[in-house]
Amino acid sequence: MIIKELIIYSYKTEDLKTYKFNEYGLNIILGERTEEGQETNGVGKTTMVESINYLLGGSCPKDFIGKSALQEKDILLILNLFVNEKTIYLGRLINQPEKGYILSAENLSFDLGNWLSRESDEFKDYINEFIINNKPTEPSFSALREYIIRDEKKGFVDIGLPNRKAVYESMYLAYLFGLPYDFEMEISNNKNEQKALNKKLTLIRSLKKEVEILKLKEKKVVKEIDNIDKSITELKITENLAKNASKYKDYRTKYNKIQNTIFELEHIKKQYEKNINDLENKLKEIKQLNDIKPFYEQLIGYFPDKISKNQEQISDFYDFMVQSRGDYFKYKIKEVEQEISSLLNQLESIEEYVTYYSSTFKSTDIVEDISKINEEKNLLFQELVEIRGKIGIYEEKSDVTADINKIKQKILKQIEMKQDIFKNYKDDIESIKQIFNMLVNEAYDEIGILEFELNNNTGVKDTTGRIKIACKINDEKSHGRHYMKVNMFDLSWLIFRVQKGMEKLTFLIHDGSYSKPDKYAKAKLLKIVNGILQVMKSGQYFITLNVDELSDEVLKDFEKDGLIIAKLKRSKNNSDRFFGFRYTP
Repeated sequence: MIIKELIIYSYKTEDLKTYKFNEYGLNIILGERTEEGQETNGVGKTTMVESINYLLGGSCPKDFIGKSALQEKDILLILNLFVNEKTIYLGRLINQPEKGYILSAENLSFDLGNWLSRESDEFKDYINEFIINNKPTEPSFSALREYIIRDEKKGFVDIGLPNRKAVYESMYLAYLFGLPYDFEMEISNNKNEQKALNKKLTLIRSLKKEVEILKLKEKKVVKEIDNIDKSITELKITENLAKNASKYKDYRTKYNKIQNTIFELEHIKKQYEKNINDLENKLKEIKQLNDIKPFYEQLIGYFPDKISKNQEQISDFYDFMVQSRGDYFKYKIKEVEQEISSLLNQLESIEEYVTYYSSTFKSTDIVEDISKINEEKNLLFQELVEIRGKIGIYEEKSDVTADINKIKQKILKQIEMKQDIFKNYKDDIESIKQIFNMLVNEAYDEIGILEFELNNNTGVKDTTGRIKIACKINDEKSHGRHYMKVNMFDLSWLIFRVQKGMEKLTFLIHDGSYSKPDKYAKAKLLKIVNGILQVMKSGQYFITLNVDELSDEVLKDFEKDGLIIAKLKRSKNNSDRFFGFRYTP
């Protein structure tokens, strides 16, 4: 894909502004000044980059939203691309950011009726599928865009971007360098299964002491069931009635004890709620002092500093108390509610036994007594099923352990295969490292470090299959050198892709990337990059620069070679700004 032109068209005034780009090599967007000391920022360099980003599926620049000058002119932004031997135009209206427009034609038309209209998400899908030609298994262009179009606000913190998930970032960077990018994601499926089984095994092991008690309880319950069967056979009803009376007494005692605990907890809960209300009411009282202040000032002309200060301190204190202690009391209320819920469940279970054993005294009929005894037997059977269920879970330990070992073996085989595949990229990695070192040497007459390592550790917490990237140059803590390092890192993948003859993603945009580095180092880097891309007749490198970031001599050479594609400045009629007019106050 080649970015050929950026076009600005106003439906209101029919003004047209076109920026033509070099189809390979450098494309410098330069911020100039018309007189000494004049500011070179704010002339539209970043606006141009943001417009390209917008046309390639990005969000509408925040700086465009709500600007009456842009809305009144009803502006259509157009990007002219050459893709797969075809000319394609991408268009987006500033006043209609939820849509994108596509025109596949040799000649440009400003009648949107001739264009395909797509909703924002469909427009992104079109760019990903037809323009960039990324397959469903590859990272989407929208995911890669921020690495390809880096901006000065957040793009140069390091080789990676801030607040990105490491698993995806490593995948995107590996993809840009033409390296295997999906190893970790493939292995993570088995890793996730292993983690789930590990959690299950931890739970099972935690049951060890409980299971020992449950096994004893199992024997006791089995014995009780046997005794009931004997009682029915021998018709020892009186003995069972006496036993039931004793059990009724025990369960009733437990019931009453739990009921009392619930009453106490309900009282504690009400006290916590009262504490929260007291804090909130006290804060309202303090804040009412704010309403007194104007009246006080009318009477005596001032509000005493000490009183004001104390009022503010007390108000701040109660604000803090409502937030922190209020959260604490809410947390305690939640704890109490959970405990009450648990006790209510216990109460419900015990209530069954109380109801059953109390009912045994209401009947003296032998048949009914036998029926009651069978009910007791059923309750014991239910208890026995629960006990044996928990014991059964614990006895799954060996099976779960075996499953974990199988998954571990599967992961080991996977990473062995990935390691063999990764070794096949040895020559490519060496070429990338040579490109990076060539750039560092050209700029600073030094050697840098760019290393790619496959993580083959298979521990459950390891990022197995991730390609780790280390990139360093000397004195990189220096602001200018750090920015240069990021530039050279990105340029390494761009040049490598061009040298390998890759047809997609052979452009790179750096906005504001050169933050006061050494002028001579910067000039050397730009010249060597342009030279490589010119020889290969492929690859576009877009950069924004201020006029004082390079020497006059270098700028003259670049202009003579046609590498400066836009010269933006603050002119009296604003015609030399990006849009050709000023849209901000």
